[in-house]
Amino acid sequence: MGLFTHKALNRAEVCRYNHSMVMERVVVGDDQRPWRQQAEESLLLVAMEAWHGESEVWLEAALPRLDETLRVNPLRREFNWIRERIEEMGGEPLGWVPNAYVMPWKRGETPPEIKPLFNAFHETGRITRQEAVSMLPPLMFDLSPEDIILDMCASPGSKSTHLAEILAGNGGVIANDVSRSRTNTLVANVQRAACPNLMVIQHDGRHVPRGTGLGYNAVLVDAPCTGSATTRKNPDVWRRWRPSAGLELHKLQVSLLNRAIDVLQPGGTVVYSTCSIDPVENEAVIARILEARDDIESIEFEPTKTPGLNYQSGMEDWDVFDDNMNIITGSHGDPSHDPEIRNAIRKCVRLIHQDTGHGGFFFAILRKHPDTILEIRPDANQIPPNPKRKGLHPSPVCEKTLKIIQTDHDPIISNASIWKRGKRILWASQAMEKQVWEMDTHSRPDRTHLGKQWSPLNIIHVGIRGWEDRGGRNIRLSSEAMHSIPLGTDGHRIHEVTPGVMLRILKQDKPSENEEEYDSGGHVLRCKIDGIEWRLPVWVGERITGMWKDAEALILLERFKDVIQ
Repeated sequence: MGLFTHKALNRAEVCRYNHSMVMERVVVGDDQRPWRQQAEESLLLVAMEAWHGESEVWLEAALPRLDETLRVNPLRREFNWIRERIEEMGGEPLGWVPNAYVMPWKRGETPPEIKPLFNAFHETGRITRQEAVSMLPPLMFDLSPEDIILDMCASPGSKSTHLAEILAGNGGVIANDVSRSRTNTLVANVQRAACPNLMVIQHDGRHVPRGTGLGYNAVLVDAPCTGSATTRKNPDVWRRWRPSAGLELHKLQVSLLNRAIDVLQPGGTVVYSTCSIDPVENEAVIARILEARDDIESIEFEPTKTPGLNYQSGMEDWDVFDDNMNIITGSHGDPSHDPEIRNAIRKCVRLIHQDTGHGGFFFAILRKHPDTILEIRPDANQIPPNPKRKGLHPSPVCEKTLKIIQTDHDPIISNASIWKRGKRILWASQAMEKQVWEMDTHSRPDRTHLGKQWSPLNIIHVGIRGWEDRGGRNIRLSSEAMHSIPLGTDGHRIHEVTPGVMLRILKQDKPSENEEEYDSGGHVLRCKIDGIEWRLPVWVGERITGMWKDAEALILLERFKDVIQ
């Protein structure tokens, strides 16, 4: 097979490929070859033959576009209704991930008659579209309700929100990324999913601080990688992949995993994952860690956590290539010669396309020894809260504002914390206050950050936007808060209405009459259908104006149509 020569097809020739073989006619970048030809002449295919054999079988599994897969958010009150609707759309349970579904269409090809509602489910956080194999790492932890987990390389946030859902809104997930633009994406996804137990921070993962006491209960390192296992969603991989890319990333991956172990509590678990099939980025990283450290061990994967998942054990031996596909030795990507480490590497999990029916993936589970001693010098510098940081980071809400919120909306705050940042009032899990903000943090052996401050963490966002403070007593409940904040029965601006009243206001093309004579300002209408509470935010002036998003209105109308004829 010629690796570096090909016949360049023009666009007309490409488009004449049969529609049933859509992957054959995809044009990648400036490369006019059909997708299949790029794959057949790729270096990745040659490498895959060396690593696993049966490259022809793998190629047929690694070419087709991915099916649409998703998770249904179990924290939403209408969770069961959403599942029923997804199943009516043809969704089939994924099997090895709770609350996950495989849809009967390819990614990006939602049927037109379903698309508006399906997109609305995602836009409002009721579902999260996510590749099936990417859902696996959060399931590898044995989490307790109040645990604090660091997601070290978190953007765009699908795994972070999954962890937050597994914790049922309790504890805390600290989602980190080095890039400001990607942390903005993280914040957007946190708000979309409306998870109160999520915090977004911005640090280079290689230097991320130990942000809670003696360290995090668990750390996820979904490391930057070449994406060699993502051919079904990123066809550009066929053309771009080179062995040198994995060797270049290897050092960064080892550094990230080393730091994850450093900031992990004794007895805690770290999961390392990539969407790569290159052992240089996977088993070699774990081997280098186990060779260098004596405070960590490889843990066996428990198949009972993901029933029905087909997988392969980690590789003990593999070839390392240069970009001419010549085997090289003596690099940092080589296999280990230590029998104990080779045995430990077999506990890693490799997911190959033909085994999963979805994408490829890799993950390893490591545990820090419980008797690991954290070095803390008795003369460590005690760093008190810095008053100059006030206004930059969220601060506890004042009593005056809290009293207004309680009078107007009666939130149930027994398991929550409330923060103020500018005009925004943030609703977060209680653990964010008790186990992060109030905790003395031993960031270094010679430095202790005293409690009641976020430092040394660079906080971008915490919790969800609960209210907007528009001055005086006018504090409006936000759209994100509609889904996550439990409300009592005594709020002056919370009103029980019939489904008919809610539907009348929802369907108005223009502001409706204030027949109920509500006070001016923001209000929330709520009603129950089949025991499930639905909420509608409105603004009252001379008339009632809707404050909901179009996607939210679409879902409410869909739910009400079978209730009121």
